[in-house]
Amino acid sequence: MNPYEVLGLSEGASPEEINRAYKQKSAYYVSLEGDFSKEQSELDAAFDALMYGGQSTYAQTEAESIKYGDVRANIKENRFEDAETILDGVPIADRDAEWYYLKGTVFKHRGWLEDASECFANSEYAEALRSVEHKRTGEFRNDWRENTEQGSGCAGSMCKLCTALACCDCLCSFFR
Repeated sequence: MNPYEVLGLSEGASPEEINRAYKQKSAYYVSLEGDFSKEQSELDAAFDALMYGGQSTYAQTEAESIKYGDVRANIKENRFEDAETILDGVPIADRDAEWYYLKGTVFKHRGWLEDASECFANSEYAEALRSVEHKRTGEFRNDWRENTEQGSGCAGSMCKLCTALACCDCLCSFFR
């Protein structure tokens, strides 16, 4: 396994690029329905290999290992109550962006999208936030709505065609 390929980076990428790519791909897997624990584990291993020479990112200190490593393991095993219990034990002053991301992930898997949205509001996890916002508002796939300026998407010709057909149907019913 080439960790650069897993993260979609060229060799010699900076730590900032590695961190950004890891967060984007991790948020992507969280946004998908289903079990992507294998892919997430591969992503974690690639990140660890590049950033820490293969050592786990959560084994730098014992406190960090307990705080986040166990939470991630519980989330991967769908033990959300255990993960939330550990997260709730972290003092408020020590809650960083990673804490909010993990807490949001727990909320999302439980279906508590309002709470997940608040946790994902950290700008570092914008992709996860966008995913939750789309589900919360009923927009399960938003990519077709984003291109309305180019005349496609909802404001494009397909919506105009549907509107015209609906109007024709109403007129036909009226004149019968």
